[in-house]
Formats: sequence, structure tokens, C-alpha cells
Amino acid sequence: MLLAATGIGVAVAVLVGLSTLRLSGVYFVIFSFGLAELIRQLVTWFEVNVSGSVGRYVFIDITQESIFWHLFALAVLVFLVGWLIQRSRLGLALRVIGDDETVARHCGIDTTRAKLLLFAISAAFMTLTGAIMAPRWTYLDPTIAFNPVVSFQVLIMALLGGAHRLWGPLLGVIPLTLLFEVLGANFPNYFSILLGLVFMLIVYGVPNGIAGLVERTKLKPFLLQTRRPA
Repeated sequence: MLLAATGIGVAVAVLVGLSTLRLSGVYFVIFSFGLAELIRQLVTWFEVNVSGSVGRYVFIDITQESIFWHLFALAVLVFLVGWLIQRSRLGLALRVIGDDETVARHCGIDTTRAKLLLFAISAAFMTLTGAIMAPRWTYLDPTIAFNPVVSFQVLIMALLGGAHRLWGPLLGVIPLTLLFEVLGANFPNYFSILLGLVFMLIVYGVPNGIAGLVERTKLKPFLLQTRRPA
């Protein structure tokens, strides 16, 4: 089942990537969210008009402990693959693309191919995560599967931890998970507004994330020692 889910996720990612990864900036963001909403509406229409029921129950004989260890193993695999990508030609190409995509094209890098490959790899891990977590949810419907708030929360966690480092997003997961639980329990009617405020505070207050602060703190004594007097 996990292999089938991974294969479907990669296939969909390739199709979506071919239509979105040629865009950049705000156009990429708008098109991505719009495409996710379109797919949600199409799936909902199919469920209502074809299958006759919205949502699916997932009953699999698996314990919560097994789900945890599956997710832990997947997390280890994510970091291993990320570490290997950083030290590969693909990682070098992605770093050049991140600095300046136009320069990357002039250097002979196939930017579309590199981004599409990383997009497919990321989709494989996300699909596996959803497949492992499905039995824990028990019931799934299009609103749960295509929830933009969840995608937004993941983005905020990565920004707070530091998206420029492989280990950075981990630093933002625990504090924001606890914060979201508190906000959702105590301010359910204002959760979206508070979520937007948290996003703004992180973007303007900690632009490089916690990882950036840690690195700057480590480098500051070195810079002070090496600074020449005027």
C-alpha cells in the first residue's frame, strides 16, 4: 500500500511540477494554492456525484506505536536523502538555482529538470507521511486531504526553524505545534487571523530562522576577533 501511494504521489507531482515549476515568486504561490483548491473541488464532485459518499474510512490493524516508528524511520530517511542530495550534483545545481536561476541557466543547468526531480522526491516523502498517518485519522475526506491551513503551518514551521539548513525546520516544529494547539483550543474563531500574525512576526522578526540566529551567534566572536581596527 505504501509503495502504491508513493508511486501515485510521484506521478501526480511530476504532472503538477511540469505545470507549476516554470513559474516563480508570487505567481508560483498563487497557482499552487489555486491548483490545490481545484483538485479538492474535483475530488469532492467525484465523491458526491459518482461514488455517492464524501470521505473514506480507513481501518487497518496497526497500533499507534507502529505508526510512530514508521514515521521515525521515515524522518531518518528524509535526513539521509537530504544529506546525500546536498553532496550531489543535484544539490550543487539547486544551490546555484537558489542564488540566481538565470545564472544557473547560463551555466548549462537544466533548471526545470532539477526542480522537477526535487519536487518529485519531496512529494514521495509527503505521500508516504500521509499514507502512514491515514489509519490514525480513521476518516478522511477532501477537506482534510487538501487543507491549505496545514500547508501554511508547515511553511511557518520551516521559516521559524530556518529553511536554509536541513536540520533547521526541526527547530520550528515543537514550539509552533504547541502554539497552534493552544490557539486552536482557546481561540478557534480567530485561529486563521492569529496564524497570519504569527507568520508576519516570523518573517519580519526572524527572517533567517532560529538556525540563522544560532549561526550568527557562533560567528559573532570570530568576526569580532578578526575585525581590524580603523
